Amino acid sequence: MFGAHAITPPEPDETPTHPESDRRSWASIGVVLALVAAVGWFGVSLFGDDDSDAAASCSSATTTVTVMVAPAMADLVDEAVADMEDNGQCVELEVSSATVAEVAAAQEEVDEGEEDVIPDLWVPDSPGWQTVLAGADLTGKVLVPSLATSPVGLAGGAPGPRPATWLEALSSPRLVKTDPLSSGAFAQTLLAPLAEAVERGGDVAAAQNALVPVAQKFGAKLAAGQERPVTLDTIPAGSRRLIPATERDFLIARRGNDSLTWSTPATGAAVLNFPLVQPDAAEGGIAVSSGSLDVAGRTGERLAAWFTTEEGLAAIADDKLRAPDGAPLPDDESVEATKQLPAAQRNQVDSTMKSWSILTVPSSVLAVFDASSSMDTVEGSLSRSELAADAAATALDVFPDHARIGIWSYSINQGGAGQDWRELAPLRRLDAPTGDGDTQLELLKAKVAILPSLTGGGAGTYDTMLEAYKVANREYNPAYYNSLVLFTDGANDDPGSISLEELLEQVEELHNPDRPVRIIPVGIGTDADMAALAAMAKVTGGQAYEARDPRDILTVLAGGLLSR
Repeated sequence: MFGAHAITPPEPDETPTHPESDRRSWASIGVVLALVAAVGWFGVSLFGDDDSDAAASCSSATTTVTVMVAPAMADLVDEAVADMEDNGQCVELEVSSATVAEVAAAQEEVDEGEEDVIPDLWVPDSPGWQTVLAGADLTGKVLVPSLATSPVGLAGGAPGPRPATWLEALSSPRLVKTDPLSSGAFAQTLLAPLAEAVERGGDVAAAQNALVPVAQKFGAKLAAGQERPVTLDTIPAGSRRLIPATERDFLIARRGNDSLTWSTPATGAAVLNFPLVQPDAAEGGIAVSSGSLDVAGRTGERLAAWFTTEEGLAAIADDKLRAPDGAPLPDDESVEATKQLPAAQRNQVDSTMKSWSILTVPSSVLAVFDASSSMDTVEGSLSRSELAADAAATALDVFPDHARIGIWSYSINQGGAGQDWRELAPLRRLDAPTGDGDTQLELLKAKVAILPSLTGGGAGTYDTMLEAYKVANREYNPAYYNSLVLFTDGANDDPGSISLEELLEQVEELHNPDRPVRIIPVGIGTDADMAALAAMAKVTGGQAYEARDPRDILTVLAGGLLSR
């Protein structure tokens, strides 16, 4: 009845691929780990000291507590569970091993009405666990801030100058980038500049801004299907690349490659903690039973207690991890990590992980601009069309080169008799050549500049949106966040167009949840038909936005594109 069995997943393929395919791949692993894989069952007593035969037989009703463990902690949790004695009420522990990235991917695949894969107890290996729980409408109670720790530094293939700060390391072209949910060490590399800024009274904004190009470059590599990144196992001798790594992983890798080097910025080593978390369901769940007995919480207390015993502390050190106090490993095995940075604040972790998830997935935007005569209405010193064009020009300077942008304009018969739409620039990457010596970005800027000169006539919104949605679907790219953005200041007033009901019906038929293209309408001014715009957005999983003051178009556009 007793004995530990933690399931360790196969090493994941690190080759960056498209986001949707990545999610399906990881989800398959995660679901198997969480729901299907053969796991260990441990009937253990948590409360009392009853050694009676009744207790030993576990004849009373049992409660199952699911435990998800970071791969680096799997063996330790194995030992802890094996040592939990049966001396009273029975609890079955269902233990499996997965990274935060695998848990996140599995949770994304859970359909409405199905049981979550989030465990009752969790020992995560990346601070990104907080964002994963938030996405599942859970909060998470930290039972123990750290069962074990491991300093984070920069591994390389040759000695060399170390970055003076983590901010410098994050900005270095030598830094190897990966998914912060699959690598707690890389997650700490993203967060360390914030800890530096707080501790030294530095520029927090500069630390936050440094994340943007790093995330966008990583996203560009994903979009291009670049080969897998350099790892501790593949870095060649003499390489000057900087790989964020925990002390544990570095010491284990050095067994097979003694040319590996370690360094930390002078400001100190970042620290990866392995907390024990009890996800807190918004309603129901195992945390509180009919007798108000917190079974999962008490199980966690028993589990955590083992890590403070002499046996537990020795096992932690044997596994090349440090105790929660961060004291060096015995036998002079430790790397140089005397000075350690404090942990980032939870709100900093949440904002950093959210920003990363947004910035790494590039945008594919087919932008459709209303060019009806009402767009000539002057707001302040500029017309609505001029304000929309200015907002578009500013946005183009912010998008990274690998973003895909196309532009249409529309008004009744603008594209010729019976055609309301006009393609000004097809959907292409901003750095793509256009065949005349210019890039797509240069073409777009030129076309945006002439938008105010194209106004006239009524708004043929419905016919245009149907055709634009067909094109956006045809041009769908799974490496991108695909959207159709509409800018309009009124209602459809083309008497010869399809009805709103017909538009919604056809768009709903075209919409494929596995290849999602979301409609994001922006209503300009107070005359926009927001009810119709909201209906268009709803059938595709998008959202409509209103810029009642047309001068706020850029702010509203940014919010719409970032609210994924």
